[in-house]
Amino acid sequence: MKKRLLSVLMIAVLILSLSANASASTESEATTNSFFNSDGIGDVAVNTVPLPSYVILREAHYTYSGKILISYKTANDLNIADYINIALLNDDGSNFNVIFSGVLPPGPSGLRFLPFKDNKRVLMGDYVLECSPNINNCSSTQFIPIEYPSSLTNSPNTFRVWSEVIIAPDNQHISWTTLRADLSSAVLIGSLVRNTDKYVVDNVKIISTVEAFRDDPNNPGFVIPNTLRGGEVKQFVKGGTAISLVGALNRSTTDSIVQDLTSDNLTQITNTPGYDETTIFSPDERLGIVMSTRFSEDTDPAIFGLLPRPHGALNLGPLNGILYTYSVSDVRRFREGNIGPVLININRSKYQPGYQGVPLNTEANWVFASPMSWHPDNKHALWQEIYRGTGTEVKRLQRVTLLEYQPLAPVPVQTTPDNIPYGISDLSVLDSINSNVNVQIKGRHSGYRTYAYQMNPNFTITTQTQYVNYSDDALSYYNGTESLNLNYFGETRYEADLQSTGLRQGEMDLRATFLSSGGFSQTKLLFDTDVDGLPKSHGHATYFGTTLHMEDLLE
Repeated sequence: MKKRLLSVLMIAVLILSLSANASASTESEATTNSFFNSDGIGDVAVNTVPLPSYVILREAHYTYSGKILISYKTANDLNIADYINIALLNDDGSNFNVIFSGVLPPGPSGLRFLPFKDNKRVLMGDYVLECSPNINNCSSTQFIPIEYPSSLTNSPNTFRVWSEVIIAPDNQHISWTTLRADLSSAVLIGSLVRNTDKYVVDNVKIISTVEAFRDDPNNPGFVIPNTLRGGEVKQFVKGGTAISLVGALNRSTTDSIVQDLTSDNLTQITNTPGYDETTIFSPDERLGIVMSTRFSEDTDPAIFGLLPRPHGALNLGPLNGILYTYSVSDVRRFREGNIGPVLININRSKYQPGYQGVPLNTEANWVFASPMSWHPDNKHALWQEIYRGTGTEVKRLQRVTLLEYQPLAPVPVQTTPDNIPYGISDLSVLDSINSNVNVQIKGRHSGYRTYAYQMNPNFTITTQTQYVNYSDDALSYYNGTESLNLNYFGETRYEADLQSTGLRQGEMDLRATFLSSGGFSQTKLLFDTDVDGLPKSHGHATYFGTTLHMEDLLE
């Protein structure tokens, strides 16, 4: 079987002044159970971190020493290409200290802003900012370029070398998501090695799914879907032995997933039918802050993920880019809605159906923007917000203070492994992939389903799925169809006529038509009359007593 890159998770872009130390006491079993069975968070307070009036905020992140590191523009340099200012301040806004102002060396993939745990360096995507003697007392700076593997940077199949890049707490390993020209993505990991005049990424491995399917040895002519790994990387967790990323596991829409680097394990962190993305874990990893549409009644695309479907991301995955534009980026631009952030108890989020967490947005017209980060005391978290409709020119810096939470000790740092069970060292496999498939999958209990994926020369995508009494578990039996015709420069149509019978009953009977004005710039949900006399968007989804209607989504 040819190797096929699984193009189902589209990157959606082309996608705390308390100073108490985090207590290191060990909880009793009763206390631990009490935390897991309650929200365990207590009262919180959200405030805006004051910045000088001339600051036009770009990025902000907590450092490992508890300071805030920001990049910003001013009116004087706003129109100077690649000009940036970098400053350090206390998290109450005091002691504002500029550590760099000037023109950055141009980088092909953009700008990232992620402090190293050593408190001496900042990962900036294409460069590492080195501060001497350290970030807190920075008297001199230099920008050292990062050399990514030439097989990526020189490949015509690479659209963008990195869209997200993260640094492990061991200060040595980085991971990133590469965007591919066929609208797919790949996740890679490697070691960051300092040479005389550059950093080189060494010992690079692919850690996302490359082959979407494998032949079914017991059923000739059928295939078995491989485990779906990868997505958009967000944070090293478990001391550096796992990665929090945007992926899909038990839902058709995106969720926050933790991917282990020492085993095959994948753990679903959020489990909502709408659009969940980033989860940034607290230092003790019992809490998280999440970008989510769950509190946005009029723009939450939960109707698409309400009915669980086996391997549902195969069918819906390519649509996630459209759903991101509709429910996230367009909410920042003009559409009324809410994308968080949300403060969650990690354990409840994983195991309690319907768990929502604590919404942290305080004003309707101010909309969440990444990045998010945690103070090392585990009692404060930081994020940015954009005033709707102003692009990136009007931002503010928000901080939540956990007034009652009693943190545990931070998760100990471990060396990120080089030997990853599913890692692929041969990067050339990315250039020998055929994404187009037409396969049959046999249910583990009964029935079968067909699946076809076609990437067309004009970068439109079509998928077709048919379920015939398909069941993996004897609890749900699926019959019906799903189809997608995706066009980022015109109309995209998703249709589902699907029933789930058995102990877990539900159905989808809907059509959704989106109009994209070009790429990811704007998406509109269409309700005007179609050629068949029905609205271009109509219908419903039902599962376990909950029914959602297309007509309830805002346009």
